[in-house]
Amino acid sequence: MSPALLLRWLGLWLLLGLVLRLLMLGFYPADAAAVGAGGFAAGALNDLLAFMLLPGLAAGLGLLHPALLRPGYVLAVALMVLVFAAEVFFWLEFEGRPDRLIFHYLAYPKEVLVFLEDQFFLSLFLLPFVAVVWLCCRLIGWPGTAAGRGGQLPVAAVALLVALAVQPLQPRSWADSRVALAFVNNGYLSVLEAARYNEAEIPWLHAGPALAPVQQYPAGRTAEVRRALAVKKHVVLIMEESFAGPVWRDPELRRQYLPNFAALEKRSLSFTNLYATGSRTTRGMEAILNGFPPLPGISTTQRRHFARLPSLARAMEANGFYPVFLYGGWPGFSDFSEYWLGSGFRRVWSRDDFAGGFETSWGMADGVLFRRIAEEMDLLTAQQERVFLSTLTVSHHRPYDVPRDALSGTGGRRSSALAMAYADRSLGDFLRRAEQHAWFDDTVFVVVADHGPRVRGDTPIPAAGYRIPLLIYSSGLAPYRFEALGSSMSVPLTVVDMLGLETAERFSGASLLCDCPTPVLVEYGYHIGLLQPAADQPGARLHLITRQGDARSWHDDGGGFRPVPAAGRGQVLQAFAPAYRWYYSLEEG
Repeated sequence: MSPALLLRWLGLWLLLGLVLRLLMLGFYPADAAAVGAGGFAAGALNDLLAFMLLPGLAAGLGLLHPALLRPGYVLAVALMVLVFAAEVFFWLEFEGRPDRLIFHYLAYPKEVLVFLEDQFFLSLFLLPFVAVVWLCCRLIGWPGTAAGRGGQLPVAAVALLVALAVQPLQPRSWADSRVALAFVNNGYLSVLEAARYNEAEIPWLHAGPALAPVQQYPAGRTAEVRRALAVKKHVVLIMEESFAGPVWRDPELRRQYLPNFAALEKRSLSFTNLYATGSRTTRGMEAILNGFPPLPGISTTQRRHFARLPSLARAMEANGFYPVFLYGGWPGFSDFSEYWLGSGFRRVWSRDDFAGGFETSWGMADGVLFRRIAEEMDLLTAQQERVFLSTLTVSHHRPYDVPRDALSGTGGRRSSALAMAYADRSLGDFLRRAEQHAWFDDTVFVVVADHGPRVRGDTPIPAAGYRIPLLIYSSGLAPYRFEALGSSMSVPLTVVDMLGLETAERFSGASLLCDCPTPVLVEYGYHIGLLQPAADQPGARLHLITRQGDARSWHDDGGGFRPVPAAGRGQVLQAFAPAYRWYYSLEEG
């Protein structure tokens, strides 16, 4: 590769980076204020740091054998085009740069490719992709042939050495704004940074404080709830995919799209100030099924030793319940089936166990799933004295496909609001049909979202988008509205508490029945945080520790989070460090 070719390649590289950032602002123009004029310069610097990775790839192949230089060059250009498209997708889907999710998706190619084909018609882009790669190669030029390697390979060797030198560098940043950091970042550098991050070796968590005394919370409404529920024989836990966001928060949209949920809310224990621990389904299950803090990185349900996590399934079985999990999606994606069985569920159903019905690329539609739940509850309750059935829905997940006859006037359109409306209708139909079954009066229904539909806000941990609903419904249970701050991590203890059960499982959090503020732990991008009521003014404080170990704080007075002087580092460590050390110290406990 000649210096002239490298300069042309660099020019195209920087142009693509500029186009990408203009697209990012075009998709979310409100974020322009967080970026500022200096964002383009800082972004160009990060692009410069990453540039030599691609010539380095081609150079490495060329050094292995001169005949591989041109194929390596084409491969590198193809990777540049592919990553550009992936960057656009990640910004639209997650409002962020490619990160550790890349490794997660690569581990499950079948499921991801089916989703991409169903949502974006991936196969239609193959020929245009090849054409764009060829056009880029023509614009940049072609490296010399093997015969001319005398002048080509020394430059290639320099490119490879520069790439290896650049690889350990962190992306350059100049602000605490999550949006601004994503804007100036570079997808290549962020993925490499994620690849280097060792979740089992975080010094400031290893050195954190010892386990604090267990905090005592008031009994709250526990006694009256137990009087109504202690006699119940069965529990159905429904984790609704991404069932939150603007449609749920806005009263007018809720009446329009979620009439069944709104009606159910008036007949239930309703927890209106509950927060998920993260932005992924695996985080939701870690909280709801394991009651475990969201340690930095991937969910502990996807790490080694996940089977030793505290488990709601095991807690229920120890009290005479038969625990099962009924899922309509891919059994192998995120190792779901292995995780559920390892967590103590005695039987797991997946989409492979359904005879037919409407399905999306992610699994069986909610209406099909709920009909199957009713059928299995008939069989299970005839065989078992007590049943604990958990499920996870998929309809409110891209591509937002719903049966054409399920909602009138949609014309087959795909949208989050319509998918939520279908999920709401399916839930309402299920509960109305359940009233006709013998097990209905003996059953407690727990309905909770696994996480919010999108990240929202400019804090490093976008907690503004983590707020989710939780309803507990059963015949004979008086409705009540809980407005205190709480976490989905407290769901296991709340289920145990409402039924008056004993457990040896080491759940974190506290029973939400105390009707008081309880621990709210959150994670995003390796940052960990604690959300709690502000002591000195109305609103909530978010105290967090960044992935580098620095303390930050934000205050939300109802108008959005704004930075305040850092505080609460010790509290964050107190909430996370003992769980971190326990998880990675197998000789303990």
